[in-house]
Amino acid sequence: MALRSLVLLAALLPATLAYAATDDIPEVLQGRWVDKGESCESGGRAMAISATTLVYSDGTISDVFFAPEDSAIRIREEATNYEYVADDDTLLFHPQGFGMGSSFPMIRCAEPAGQMGRRCGWQANLSPGEWRLVDADRSWILSTQDDDNATTLAVMDMVPDFDAGQFVSTGTYYGYGCVCMTVATDTTLGRITAIASSQRLPLATCEVDPSLPSIAD
Repeated sequence: MALRSLVLLAALLPATLAYAATDDIPEVLQGRWVDKGESCESGGRAMAISATTLVYSDGTISDVFFAPEDSAIRIREEATNYEYVADDDTLLFHPQGFGMGSSFPMIRCAEPAGQMGRRCGWQANLSPGEWRLVDADRSWILSTQDDDNATTLAVMDMVPDFDAGQFVSTGTYYGYGCVCMTVATDTTLGRITAIASSQRLPLATCEVDPSLPSIAD
């Protein structure tokens, strides 16, 4: 990784990281990516990178973390990684790891049309298929039990997981954590229609925020 790329990446990252986990994928690297030369709108899903996961175009999910020493997104328990090149805002896919075999460039897809805004609050999954972002304004729908459309799938590809220590369990598989998201919304339907990036926050951040309702209410 060129020194200039590392300097550029450092300039793009927030001055203070408030992640619940220090190896979350930086927001500047999150989003949808495709192989260089392919169209982001060619059909199917692009590869989606959230704060904690990489969702391939076929829906397969891998847990990932950020390795700042290599400016790379790494897949846990594997050599496979995606090196970020800040000079031209691309990812280099190394299937066998750095310096092993071929590498393949990937380009970033543009965000969906519509104004993006920052919303912070509780990311909650309290019943089967029901996902919400509860902020100071309202409870926004991320997904409902019967959703199976492309827009909702793309939203859920970008929803991060939480570490056990920063997650309140309300039963098997269910619970909530604290998050900030850059999103597009449909205020008429009360839905989040796209997620550009997210940042996991410590539970205490939401717990002490007087503007947020209790998630149990």
